[in-house]
Amino acid sequence: MHYKLFKCFILVMIIPAMLVGGCQSDKGKRKPGLLDDSETTAIVDRIETIKRVYHLSPSPAEMLSVIDVSDLSFDVGLLNPITNQDNYLDTKSQTIGLGIYITDLAYAALFGRHEETLDYLDVVRTMAEQIRVTGAIDDELIENARNNVEYLDSLFDISNEAFINMLFFCERNDRPNTVVLLSAGAFIESLFLAVNLAGDNGQTDYIMQHLADQKYALDNLVMFAESMQDQDPNVAAVMEDIKPIKEIYDNIAVVAGTTTVETDEAADN
Repeated sequence: MHYKLFKCFILVMIIPAMLVGGCQSDKGKRKPGLLDDSETTAIVDRIETIKRVYHLSPSPAEMLSVIDVSDLSFDVGLLNPITNQDNYLDTKSQTIGLGIYITDLAYAALFGRHEETLDYLDVVRTMAEQIRVTGAIDDELIENARNNVEYLDSLFDISNEAFINMLFFCERNDRPNTVVLLSAGAFIESLFLAVNLAGDNGQTDYIMQHLADQKYALDNLVMFAESMQDQDPNVAAVMEDIKPIKEIYDNIAVVAGTTTVETDEAADN
């Protein structure tokens, strides 16, 4: 019953992920990735057509890619420790954890942290297999990452490919509930990392504006989840988890290119 909405949401999630490698800022002086322009032109054309129809939500990598990391320091303390993967024992926590780890993977790749990127790619593969999202990260993808550790754009593209592969697998196997849990974990971790990266630097206003713009992405996620929460208790539980974030975003008003946050007191007057 919700399969049509599911396919639309898949498009909403994967299209920005496919584009993000070509939209990153040059401020970080990254080495060029191994991209084949002749193969991407047709994809970009199709994406632009779909963009006129759908409001697109960002992938975890896109939410982080707007940040210029050239003047920022990598903080491993922000990452969910790899050892925590053993603490996720049920399907719900494993799927949310996978969303968290795929975001941490993008964070490590954004900073060009080769060892951490490979470590988190292995964790993502292990957890994807635990929830039976098989083949999303195969030996070829792992080997490609190892062979391109000197290319920041390539590492970042690989993190996106892993995310896209998982969404495609869910779409092919009619698993929209997995997409909700995965996306919720990724979205929350993206917010956490972006807020902490904003910190006290010249990008703070820009990053916070970008995060405010994700109000529409969260609305898309909630709308998608509402279509199946009555049938899946895990989805219903996730809806409760993200409710406080949704309430904060509901108090964000975007007017004429500016963003304001309305307090509860102001909303009551």
